[in-house]
Amino acid sequence: MDQSDILSDVFSTLKLMSGIYFRTDLTGAFAIEVPTERRRIRFHLVRHGACWARVQGMQDWRRLTEGDLAIIPNGAAQILADSPERKPVPIGDIIRSGAVDDTGVLSYGQGDGRVQLLCGYCAFDEDIDHPLIASLPDMIVLAPRDLGGEPWATATLRLLSLEADLGAQGMRGILSRLLEIVFIQAVRRMKTDQVGAEVGYISALADAHLSKALLAIHTSPHLPWTIAELARSAGMSRAQFAEKFTSTVGVPPISYLTSWRLSKARRLLRETDLATDEIARRCGYASLPSFTRRFKTAFDVGPGAFRRGREP
Repeated sequence: MDQSDILSDVFSTLKLMSGIYFRTDLTGAFAIEVPTERRRIRFHLVRHGACWARVQGMQDWRRLTEGDLAIIPNGAAQILADSPERKPVPIGDIIRSGAVDDTGVLSYGQGDGRVQLLCGYCAFDEDIDHPLIASLPDMIVLAPRDLGGEPWATATLRLLSLEADLGAQGMRGILSRLLEIVFIQAVRRMKTDQVGAEVGYISALADAHLSKALLAIHTSPHLPWTIAELARSAGMSRAQFAEKFTSTVGVPPISYLTSWRLSKARRLLRETDLATDEIARRCGYASLPSFTRRFKTAFDVGPGAFRRGREP
């Protein structure tokens, strides 16, 4: 890995991949309830018009206008509506009524007004419980009007919309990859005003001390790290480091180290033909039986069975 690009290492290990549900053509009054769906990260790009969105558990509605992209992590239930006062209809009922045509457009509603959305998702290896995913807010909104100083993010949103409008061969493949890019951009730019406090994995990556410890773990997971040694790499006292790491990242340093080693092992088992004992060694386990026990405890399957069941 790039010696400083921890974020890319995390996303590669999570096996991030995206897809498109459908484009929508909504008219008149509407309110659509989208149910909980595993831990997928779902997207709604407003291509035309405006609508309201609310995530289950949130008190306030968020108004989305043309060009805005709403990102809703963790598969949370949500409502999209032309007005917060509407009674929502489950999206499953709408789809079963034949609302989605052969081109992948969901048409719904009658009356004046028109709202067009592009709806998609990012999936990842849900057996990996990384603090990055856990620290995401209930909803992230990328609005072009707020991205004046970030032309790369503005360009990605614009390209998403243009490609959806074009509707040419290869559209879904291109849109899927753009969704992955825009999600990583959204995570990378998360700041205090979005999460409400200087906590979370992105804050740890931005911290001059904690980032050094995270880099040590990611570049050398095979080394026999202790809290004292990680604190030394961060340039902090042992007690100060342990407290700050835990409060910012959300898990203690050794818990993060153990989880990362097993996540890396999972990736190596899936993507390489390295011997299991070599994978164990690269991930900090001198004993194959110890590695096997840890892996099975974490993922409910042994490394051998996991490898045999991997995708071709």
